[in-house]
Amino acid sequence: QERGPRPAPQAHARAPQPSAAPLRITRSRTAWALAVFFGLQATAAYITMGWMPQIFRDAGVPAGTAGLLLAVTMAMGVPLAFVIPRVATRLPRQGPIVLALGGCGLVGYAGLYLAPAGGAWVWALLLGIANCAFPLALTMVGMRARTGAGVAQLSAFAQSTGYLISIPGPLLVGVLYQHSGGWGLPLALMAALMVPQTVVGVLAGRDRTVEEEATR
Repeated sequence: QERGPRPAPQAHARAPQPSAAPLRITRSRTAWALAVFFGLQATAAYITMGWMPQIFRDAGVPAGTAGLLLAVTMAMGVPLAFVIPRVATRLPRQGPIVLALGGCGLVGYAGLYLAPAGGAWVWALLLGIANCAFPLALTMVGMRARTGAGVAQLSAFAQSTGYLISIPGPLLVGVLYQHSGGWGLPLALMAALMVPQTVVGVLAGRDRTVEEEATR
């Protein structure tokens, strides 16, 4: 005799899982601090990539050497992208790393103003270190939320807002350079932007999560 198809086993009823409270990410001061930090570090990186070779060339550095100096600055991010996140995750607060990177940036910009050709290699190295705020920002995104959903929401907010903040910087540097005829004002702007970048970076590096601030 042919047997009919067996009835499918009934699925066991599962108890409804409590849904996580929604995050109102814009209410989180940490999220805003991280977004501004992300935007200002991107501003510094774009300005460096776009204008640093011209700064050296205007100071009398040969074009080939100016390009090599930019390559050195960018290459600094490769080893430090592995070191900085490891150090950051072992610290409850990432403020000391932010301060160290900001200090390197300020010294680098001051050097470009005072002796751009004489200390070119030193300034390139220091600005390369300062630009490693990018892997630090990404690391802090993962540390400032307790859940995967929180990390995803914080990452989307910080990066989208940050990249919007970074748009005017390189354009403004070009305008200042054209109207002033030199690099004094643009370098002053670069150094000035490093100050709020450091301040919000210290705030973003505090030991807290966005769930504590943005959960309704």
